[in-house]
Amino acid sequence: MKSYTLLTNRFFLILFSVVVTFGLLFILYGVNQVQEQFEQKMLDITTSDIIAITKNTKESIQKDLGSSTNYPKRIKDDLNLQKTIDEKLSTLITNNIKYAYILYKDNNGVFRFLGDGASDNSKAFIDQKFDVESSKYLQVYEQKKPLLIQHDILQQLSITYLEPFIVNSEVQLILTIDFSITKTEQISQIITLVKQIIIFIICTIIAFGAILLIQSFRYSRIKKTAYTDKLTNVFNRNYLQEYQHTINLEEYILATLDIDHFKKINDTYGHSVGDEILKEIAKTIRLSTRANEDIVIRYGGEEFIILSKKQKGGFENGLDVINRIFKNIQKNKFLLKDGNYLYITVSIGVNTNPEHSINFLDAFKLADAALYNAKESGRNKIVIHTS
Repeated sequence: MKSYTLLTNRFFLILFSVVVTFGLLFILYGVNQVQEQFEQKMLDITTSDIIAITKNTKESIQKDLGSSTNYPKRIKDDLNLQKTIDEKLSTLITNNIKYAYILYKDNNGVFRFLGDGASDNSKAFIDQKFDVESSKYLQVYEQKKPLLIQHDILQQLSITYLEPFIVNSEVQLILTIDFSITKTEQISQIITLVKQIIIFIICTIIAFGAILLIQSFRYSRIKKTAYTDKLTNVFNRNYLQEYQHTINLEEYILATLDIDHFKKINDTYGHSVGDEILKEIAKTIRLSTRANEDIVIRYGGEEFIILSKKQKGGFENGLDVINRIFKNIQKNKFLLKDGNYLYITVSIGVNTNPEHSINFLDAFKLADAALYNAKESGRNKIVIHTS
């Protein structure tokens, strides 16, 4: 009977998933159709004025650049020209136009700022790197004509407009405008109409979807609780036991960190202070690592494991993270209840090539051996395992 019930529950769970999936696909199809019409109509109706103003600003800046055939050098060499360009860009900033700036591509293919209309608090400096998130920036150089990039967000359409500066048939600068458009009532009516068409499907799947979401949420919370250390809010040993076989050791350097003289701290100030120290150490480690790249695990007591992501070609970038953790802990003041504070030091053992080991456990043993050497040779240092 128990087996039959379990089988029935699984059947209904699969059925719920199928119904919800097909319902959401249908909704997605309808919304996508409306979205295409909406975006095109909004672009045609409301962007013409902004584009015209942008072109006028570009022509004005181009006059300031004069007969130069090397615009980036001309701007870099003239502080007054930089100020003039920034002032003209700042006049473009309105409630709808959020950013106005000029970019160029250096010899290494990296985009950099040459002008920014933002306020002083958020203004980019000359030659500051700009991380390109769309291939259309490169298309401007290839096609030598303006381009639009669209980003749909909730009740607004966010648009990036790219206007090139062309000299001798080559793109030398890109005037970039980021602006947003609030959806009009007309577009809202179109979306409402589509919602009415698909409302009966939403009603049929809402109960199934709600149950599935609730179950998924509960499972996610249970999973998170099982794999998170309650005191320090980093991963715990359960996480390591579950996932150590799926961690690609070629992507990381492996470090073990131990708080120096932690037993003495507990004996002198009490376990409550020790717990606060552990929390602060864990917080410092988290703030010193890269979200979604590095992994921090409380292995037990005062020992932590850090898996620091390598970059292609070497482990130096991963070591930078470990050094940053070490220095940030060194300079941190750990306050006590009486107003005094402690400086805490740590010892760290590093295995820069854990992929050379048979498995995670063997790679960990090498890092732990380096940690032991760090502690035996005076503590408060980083020792790197050398094979």
